[in-house]
Amino acid sequence: MSQDKASRILDAAEALLLAYGYRKVTVDEVASRAGVGKGTLYLYWPSKRELFAAVLARDTARLVAAQLAALSRDPAEVRLHRAIRRSFLLTMRNPVSKALATGDHAMLGEVLAGNDAGSHYLVGKLETTARYLAILWRHGLLADDPADPALFYRLSAAVMGSYLLEAGLPPGVDLDLETRADALATTLRRAFEPTAEPSQATLRAAADELTDLHQQWLADPSIPGA
Repeated sequence: MSQDKASRILDAAEALLLAYGYRKVTVDEVASRAGVGKGTLYLYWPSKRELFAAVLARDTARLVAAQLAALSRDPAEVRLHRAIRRSFLLTMRNPVSKALATGDHAMLGEVLAGNDAGSHYLVGKLETTARYLAILWRHGLLADDPADPALFYRLSAAVMGSYLLEAGLPPGVDLDLETRADALATTLRRAFEPTAEPSQATLRAAADELTDLHQQWLADPSIPGA
């Protein structure tokens, strides 16, 4: 696969997705905008769904790369409340990531439904999240054992609720994005983390493990490069 040509195709698909939504965009339009033949596009992705699933996967890879950069600057970014706060801000500032997180069907349509690329992408995200929680638990950065399914349910409810509220805050509530991110971080810190402050050595060791995990995910050949 020519990385330059693949990037052009994904750039074109993303631009059209943002402008018109998944259902209205055709493969012909993507190929034309990318300056390639339709047949060439199908050599890279055999269906429209797999093409746009690749757009979403690339977008997530960019978010993971940003998280890696933050970890390299400050190992405290491994902490649950800080990692998810940063992820929330990165996601909400990116239209494609925001559409995925908030379930914007008008934009994404059935892009992740019923195709191998989308399924692989979602399974990979779930597995990475589970392994991240296990890292936190091993280093004493999580209050409860993530082997308990109830913890994953509670965490998912807290995080997903923050994204779903973006569709419409209650009347009279007007909070900017940073304030909403801070509110989510406060909830996570109080509900899921030990009260004692971790040592720098603990944070460094956990951050090193998480860095390895992220790098493994990014190295998956099915995930388009950032």
